[in-house]
Amino acid sequence: MKMRAKSVHSLLLIVPLLTLMAASALTAGKSPAVVAPAASSAERQAALAAAIRNQVPAFAPDRVLIRFRPGTAAAETGKAHRQAGGRLLQEIPAIGVHVVKVPGGKVNEKIARYARNPNVLYAEPDYNRVLVIPNEGNDPGPAAGGIIAGREYFTEQWGLNNTGQPHTSSDLLGNPIQVNGIPGADIDAPEGWDITNGDPAVKIAILDTGIDCDSIEHAGKCVEEISFVGSYSDYLDDPEDYVGHGTHVAGIAAVHTNNGIGVAGVGWNSSLGNLKTCFAYQIDLLPPIGYYVTVGVCPVSASAAAITHAADNGYHVINMSYGSDLVDTNGDPAGAPAQPNTETDAVAYAWSQGVVLVAAAGNDNNTNRLYPAANDDVIAIGATDHIDDRASFSTFSIPGDHWVALMAPGVDTLSTAPVANCVFLADILGYPFDPLTEGCLTWKSGTSMASPHVAGAAALVWAHLFPGQSPQGCTSPSGVPCNAVVRSHLEYGADTSGAIAQNFLSWSQYGRLNVQGALSVVDTDLDGLPDAVDNDDDNDGLTDSFEINYAPVPPGTYTPGQDLDPLSADTDGDGLNDGDEVTFGSDPMVPDTADGDVNLDGTVNAADILLATRALTGTLSLNVVQLLHADMVTDGALTAGDLVRIQQTALSN
Repeated sequence: MKMRAKSVHSLLLIVPLLTLMAASALTAGKSPAVVAPAASSAERQAALAAAIRNQVPAFAPDRVLIRFRPGTAAAETGKAHRQAGGRLLQEIPAIGVHVVKVPGGKVNEKIARYARNPNVLYAEPDYNRVLVIPNEGNDPGPAAGGIIAGREYFTEQWGLNNTGQPHTSSDLLGNPIQVNGIPGADIDAPEGWDITNGDPAVKIAILDTGIDCDSIEHAGKCVEEISFVGSYSDYLDDPEDYVGHGTHVAGIAAVHTNNGIGVAGVGWNSSLGNLKTCFAYQIDLLPPIGYYVTVGVCPVSASAAAITHAADNGYHVINMSYGSDLVDTNGDPAGAPAQPNTETDAVAYAWSQGVVLVAAAGNDNNTNRLYPAANDDVIAIGATDHIDDRASFSTFSIPGDHWVALMAPGVDTLSTAPVANCVFLADILGYPFDPLTEGCLTWKSGTSMASPHVAGAAALVWAHLFPGQSPQGCTSPSGVPCNAVVRSHLEYGADTSGAIAQNFLSWSQYGRLNVQGALSVVDTDLDGLPDAVDNDDDNDGLTDSFEINYAPVPPGTYTPGQDLDPLSADTDGDGLNDGDEVTFGSDPMVPDTADGDVNLDGTVNAADILLATRALTGTLSLNVVQLLHADMVTDGALTAGDLVRIQQTALSN
C-alpha cells in the first residue's frame, strides 16, 4: 500500500488570525531584554480560562431544559409551561426534552418552579460548553509553510505513520521548528489501510463548529449539513468565524485521501455529516484596547439535539471534540457541571440505537472527568505526542478509575482549515494560493485532535466487520450489538506500551489507538472479546462472555443479568449440553421434556408426525434436542410407541 499525499507547488499552511494577534500584542514595543519571564502553559491557560469564563455565560440566560415523566399528557405539559411562565421553543423527541424560553435572568427561579411540578423528571439550565481555539498550547504559525515547502505533507502526519522523520513543531513562542519523532509512535494507519480503506456508506457525524464542506479536500464528503445553533449563527460552516475547529477535526477523521492534495484522513472513504453544534462567540479580553478573541460555544441543548439526530439518521460514529475544555485558577473544571441530564440521556439513546460515540477527554492535565467524554457509553480519548508520551496538556485517568479509554496522537496535528482563512492570509502575506487546486491546512493540538483519529478508525472497523449494515438493530452472529463489537475491537486492538516502552495503561484503560490492531483482533464469534481472552471454562461450546450475557428470548441476545452458568456445561440439568441447546434453538435454562414438539415450533401438529415418521423410517436424522422432544416413551430412542403418542398429542390440540 503506497498512500502518499503529493506536495503541491505552494501550499499555504496557516493558523487562525488569533495567533498572530496574540503574538503581536505580546511583543509590541518590547525588546527581548525587557520581556517578562514566560508564564507556564498551565498558568497561561488558567488565566485565559478565568478571563473567558467571566465573559461567557455559564448557561443561556433565557432558556431551560425540561424533561417530563414518561406518559405525561400534552395538556399537563402545556399547563406546566403556563404555570412556570415558559414558552416551548423546540422538543428533542428522542429523549422527550423540552427546550423552553423563560424571561431573561430568571433561569434558576424558573427551574425551581418546574421542579415543584410532580410531572417533571428534571429541569436544568442550558449549559454552555466553551471551546477555546486554540487553548492547548502553541502551534506552528504561517511561516511554517516556507520551512516545509516541497515536502510531501503525509510526512507531516507523524501520528499516522512515524518513522522518526522530520516534521514541524513550535518553540515556546509559537515559532515553527523542525523536530524528529520516535519510530513507531503512531497508530499504524498505512498498515490498517492495507486491510480496508473503509466505505462511503459508513457515516461519521462531526458535532463541532461546522465543516468547510465546499473546499477541495471536503467536497463530496459531507452527506448532510445541518445547524443546531441556527439562532446564533447563519452559517453551516465556519470560515466566517476564523475558528476552523470543526473543519480541522473533520479532516483528521475522513478527508479525501490519496488524491494528490493535502493530507490523509484516518477513515479514508468514510463519509461525514456536518452537524453544527457550536457557534462563534466573540469576547473582548482587553476592553480599553479592544483585543477580541473568538471562542466556540456549544449549548447542551444543541449537543443533545445533534446526538439524537445522528442516532435517528443512520450515522455509525459520532465525534464530539468539545467539553468545558477550561480550568480555573485552582486547576478545577470551569465549564459545564459534572454531567448534564439532557446530554447524558441523548448519549444513552444514541448508544441504544447502535452508534459508536467518541469524545475528547479534555486538556486540563489532570484526572477530572469531562463530559460528554466521561459518559459510560462514550469512548473518552486522551492525547499523545510524537515520542508516545502523554501530551503535557492531556487529561488522563489512573488505574482504579480508568474513565479515559484510549489515547491517540494530538500534538502538532496537520489537518484541513477553512479555505477563507487561507485566501485571507495569502492576500495579506503575499502567499500564492489556489483554492481550486490546493488544500488549506494548519496545525492544531489537543484532545480535540486525538478524538477524530479514533472516530475515523471506528468507521474503518465498522466497514470491515459489518459491511453494508446500518447501526440500528445491527447485531453480530453472537447477538452482540455491532457498536459494542466495534468499540471492543478499538480497545482490545490498542497498543499497551509506547515506542520507548511507556506504559499507556497508566494514563488510559486500554492504551494508544492502533488501527491495524483494531482491524486484526481475532474475534471469531464477534462477541466483542478476542478469542485469546474469551475462555470456555466449562467446555460446552459457548464462550464465557456469551454465557454471562445470555437471554433466552430471543435466543442468543445479550441482556446482562440473565445468565447461563459459565462453569456448568448443562445449566438446566436436562442432560443436554448448553452449547447444543443454543445451536438447535432450545432454551439451555429450561429443562427440555418429551412433549412431541419435534420441530420445536411451539406446538404438536401434523408437521411433527411427519418429521417423526421420516426419522423412524430412516429418511432423515433428528438432532439431539429434536430427539429428546420426540422420545415420549423416554427410553432414549425413537420408536413406534413414540410416534403413536405424538399422533395422540397432535389430535388433542
